[in-house]
Amino acid sequence: MKNENKFSGRIIVVEDDGEFRQILVRNLEVSGYVVKGVATALDFYMEIGKVEYDLAILDIGLPDQNGYILVEYLRKNTAMRIVILSARSMIEERLDGYKSGADVYLVKPVDFRELNASIENLLQRRVLIETAAEAETVPKGQSWKLVHCEWALYTPSGDKVKLTTKEYEFLSCLALQESRIATRLQLLKVLEYPNNQYGGRALESLVHRLRRKTSGPEDSPIRTAHGTGYCFLPFLYVK
Repeated sequence: MKNENKFSGRIIVVEDDGEFRQILVRNLEVSGYVVKGVATALDFYMEIGKVEYDLAILDIGLPDQNGYILVEYLRKNTAMRIVILSARSMIEERLDGYKSGADVYLVKPVDFRELNASIENLLQRRVLIETAAEAETVPKGQSWKLVHCEWALYTPSGDKVKLTTKEYEFLSCLALQESRIATRLQLLKVLEYPNNQYGGRALESLVHRLRRKTSGPEDSPIRTAHGTGYCFLPFLYVK
């Protein structure tokens, strides 16, 4: 019997170890998800070209392509949530995973309770965003605008910047601070990064990536509050 899951969804598992892939697929199906397992990057690309998925679980050591490339592709071209599940546990590899766009990086052998909790959390965020009321058309003006239901940031000139999960959560945290300054500790908690050197470096990488995406005719609106955290130039938060 399948467990009742409030945040059900369609998941694709990319894992070249056939036995482990089958175990993953069975576990997720029991949890109430619709799951497809594939063994190679080629099969993965072919599958997502035919079916729309909500979340991908990816191994890094695939036989035909580095898994980080798949993560980058998904982050740039889809709204899918991304979980890396790998035997590689070095901090440099974990950082590479987050830099490439992964939402969660888990190390094998994984406790399925942790995996299921991570998936439910990611899909819950997707549901909250996609069921939000439609935002009104964002006019040109003097402020940056963070639009909840579009998961996007608009520049003062009206250009749209599509955001990843972590980027949106980072900016949302700034938006909800009355002082407009979010401490590093607050941000680490919201982003689910550990409060250590690894988490600090992951946060800095995210900020660096966001600043590059939001630089152009207008300077990036993200400012560093030295010794405290980060703040944002005056902007409008549209639900």
